[in-house]
Amino acid sequence: MASQQQQDIYTNWNSIIENHAKDQPDKVFIESLDQGKRITFREMNEWCGRVANFLKARKLTPDDKVTLIGKNSIESMIIYFGTLKYGAILNPIFAEESEENIYRIVNLAQTSLVLYDSDLHLDKGKRPSADWISFSEFYGNEAAEGQLWELVKDQPVAFDSHLGDANDVGLIVYTSGTTELPKGILIPRDGLFCMVDEISDRMGITKKDRVLEYRAYNWLSSTLLTILTSMMRGNTLFLGKKFSRSRFPDWLKRYDITVSSGVPAVFSMLVNEPVPLTRSEVPSLRFMTSSSAPLPVETHLKFEGMYGIPINQAMGMSEAGWMVGNPPAKRKVGSVGLPLKHKEVFFVNENGEKCKPGEVGEMTVRGRAMGMCYLKGDGSVDMFPKDGFATGDLGFMDDEGYVHITGRKKDLIIRGGINISPMEITSRLLEHPAVAEAATIGAADKIYGEEVVSFVVRKNGMPVDESDIIRHCKETLPDFKVPKRIIFVPEIPKGERGKVAKKDLLAIL
Repeated sequence: MASQQQQDIYTNWNSIIENHAKDQPDKVFIESLDQGKRITFREMNEWCGRVANFLKARKLTPDDKVTLIGKNSIESMIIYFGTLKYGAILNPIFAEESEENIYRIVNLAQTSLVLYDSDLHLDKGKRPSADWISFSEFYGNEAAEGQLWELVKDQPVAFDSHLGDANDVGLIVYTSGTTELPKGILIPRDGLFCMVDEISDRMGITKKDRVLEYRAYNWLSSTLLTILTSMMRGNTLFLGKKFSRSRFPDWLKRYDITVSSGVPAVFSMLVNEPVPLTRSEVPSLRFMTSSSAPLPVETHLKFEGMYGIPINQAMGMSEAGWMVGNPPAKRKVGSVGLPLKHKEVFFVNENGEKCKPGEVGEMTVRGRAMGMCYLKGDGSVDMFPKDGFATGDLGFMDDEGYVHITGRKKDLIIRGGINISPMEITSRLLEHPAVAEAATIGAADKIYGEEVVSFVVRKNGMPVDESDIIRHCKETLPDFKVPKRIIFVPEIPKGERGKVAKKDLLAIL
């Protein structure tokens, strides 16, 4: 059984969903922007009841895994919350994931049931021990087709048989490393609840908010900040299938958005390809968030200068959820913020000692709002250390407790025995008026081991050459940090979450 302390704070999703259905039944929970339809809290609870009773009829246990492969849609959200309401382990995958990775994940997760979008033509033989059931856009569509529709439409809406407790696993997510195979991370229900509680608290989200999300629903950052937060706090979620530069201003204006998600790639796009949008046109918009990849200070300041919309930076990872975030009323540009309330964050130097304020070390996190382990392919687990999970991020905490990130430990360029942060060089490159995007890596060198190489995207085709960029860098950087090569590219290759794809840059060399 869960501890008394956990039971005092923890609330299961079945109760949360039921409570909102009773307290604000006719309030819109999700407005699906591309589907042109909406679902209230009462309707969501009823549909979740049907899904939960369907899972109950299949005799799933709290240890069984339900893999959901879908788009950003109301139907995906019904299955998502229906699984949480029932009490099985949810394993979400975005519909645009490669088939190779989909098959790899369902086998690594050892899933019992696969519910997948009917637009996908998947090979069920890749996981023959699982039941594969397709679904279409069934909500509000009496003429819907698809196997799941036939199985859930006549199920009872009332459900009172929630399985499991706070110590059981609630979610399994897979990392999206650009150079490694996906890693499965098991998140206990209590940890998941606390992850949502701490980020919604830091961002100050209440039931009055109108939150915009367009990132993939299965990203843990989306899951915690917008999807589960909207159910926990009782606010309305406006869900787009993906970011649209042309529609974004209209979304903000038409739906009176108060908080919008964001990623550095979006801010870079809006800075380099401006849209018709001013602060006065969106008076209700408190801020946009930024996460998933480093946001250069130059881009941050340019965006706020152009549009007058505040950016609130935060930082997280799949193993720990959100870890730090700026308080909206006390933001510090260049920092990813203060530790969240269910976390302890500190930095460790090369001697294994906790760093002093201002001293650079590796970020380490521990606390209640954490994943518990990696799930291995053979079904065994690799538990996370209780004394702290080393994130691989390098940085420091200032005198006020704000966290500053200087780079990734594995991305450091070691030139002649000296550590060089690629982030510092890239930030300098972005200060040049003719540079739209940039990235820096270490390339093999016979003399120094590694040498600094930077990749640059010209802004609107402006005339700038390698000597101009190197001269610009030499104005503020010491010689050993100045890029030895500048390679101009049409775009900086990135993974699906906006992180620079280092292996693709190395392939260009």
